Amino acid sequence: MQGAQIELTDIQQFYKNETVLLTGGTGFIGKLLLEKILRALPIKKVFLLIRSKKNAEPATRLQTIFASPIFQVLKRSHPDVFSKVEAVHGDCGLPMLGMSQQNVERLQEEVSVIFHCAANVRFEEPIKSATFLNVRATKDLIYIARKLKKIKAFVYVGTAYSNSNRKEIKEQVYPAKISAENLIGACEALDEATLASINPTLIADWPNNYTFTKQVAEDYISREAQDIPICICRPSVVMATAEEPLAAFFDSPYSLGAFSVVNALGICRISYFKRGVVDLIPADYLVNECIAAGWHTAGNFKNPRTEIPVYHMCSSPENPMQLEDIFWYGHCATQIIPLSKSLMYPLFFFTTCKPNYLLWRFILHTLVAFFVDMFVQLKGQTPKLGAAMKKLHRVQDSYEFFTTHSFYFHIENRHKMLKKMSFKDREMFNFNIKELNWHDYFVQQMRGLRIYIAKDPISTVPAAIKRNKRLRNIFVLSLIAITILAYGLGKILLFRLLPWVLAGAAYFLRMMVC
Repeated sequence: MQGAQIELTDIQQFYKNETVLLTGGTGFIGKLLLEKILRALPIKKVFLLIRSKKNAEPATRLQTIFASPIFQVLKRSHPDVFSKVEAVHGDCGLPMLGMSQQNVERLQEEVSVIFHCAANVRFEEPIKSATFLNVRATKDLIYIARKLKKIKAFVYVGTAYSNSNRKEIKEQVYPAKISAENLIGACEALDEATLASINPTLIADWPNNYTFTKQVAEDYISREAQDIPICICRPSVVMATAEEPLAAFFDSPYSLGAFSVVNALGICRISYFKRGVVDLIPADYLVNECIAAGWHTAGNFKNPRTEIPVYHMCSSPENPMQLEDIFWYGHCATQIIPLSKSLMYPLFFFTTCKPNYLLWRFILHTLVAFFVDMFVQLKGQTPKLGAAMKKLHRVQDSYEFFTTHSFYFHIENRHKMLKKMSFKDREMFNFNIKELNWHDYFVQQMRGLRIYIAKDPISTVPAAIKRNKRLRNIFVLSLIAITILAYGLGKILLFRLLPWVLAGAAYFLRMMVC
């Protein structure tokens, strides 16, 4: 693709023959960013920071990354481009990103562009590991970047919810309640039990350790990285790709988008939300805007400067979505493209009343799981649904803050960047959220979730539709049976047992009075 281009665009010209360091390349966003860099940018080399995992060395894990479906087209069209990628052993959870001094020195000689995507995004992560991955790794990477001989751009990927203690969030860095240095020092000095005891007080205005530590990292960047061409990219809730390299690609099971799979399986029956706008961003739009942000930041960099550029990667200011519409689109998609592995008929409810939600969650989730597991045990099999429901409830609770709060994100810097982009760049690195049709997107996303998360090929759709009809009939018959049973029991209780209970109570009172 690169070889077929006669004239490079402005963004391509900026990245031509540059050497890139990418962290977080084993994650969802990192893989997509790596693919786009190899496919659309005439770079010289990519250093991919990878840690050893389960006896798999970085080189082995790199081949696992390349096995992802998103690289299939590139393998057929430009197989030679993969030789530009080199795995560098490192671990963002360790000091100086776990790199050897030899590797650090090599990076300082060769790297000119950094994309820092590595982060611990688990909301329940203990404050110590969240701090080491999200704050200390950023601090150490800035130290390394400052010594790069050819540094041109440093793109830090944060989150739009790093300032979730505010309703209106501008494209600026807000001061942290604790400095990165003090937080890192506390986490290095104190044990897990002590940190857990002070954690609620420490993150009082934030919903979880992830958003809190990302805000602390931003504050450090604002204070200590003024002399390097760095920018902060803040994506909102990242969803499946809209267009490239594959439509509806998604491989992160622990995310808001993956809830659609749980709904389609018939496991999740009810969710709690507050009416309002929720902000979503397709993953490929995020990747394109990050690449453009690196180019734009480098072009505007002046040393010294007083403000770090921030880019919100959001949809709500230009193409807002109501949360209830998302639920409805998801439900429609599960009816159009049902799963062949559905356990029960996918009927999904949502409510704005918390007590109502808790009551029906107990009835539709906990009680149903109890009876199903009891039936499974009687058959001599291992019960699993109860444990799955507990895990689902933990995920629902962790996302509750984001389904009950709305935010207003400013996007002035995005508009400034778009104005500077050529027509060809806007086409090649598209992140124009205005033109996205959400209904079509969610139907398409269900296809991707079906293939990449549920591992359910499209060829099974006809059989899944038939199965869905059978499950619906079973569900309707079950409702009729439960209604008749409830009516019969109610009638017996009301007209047979209740008079006996009242008579007994009257007799007991009479005996006490007499």
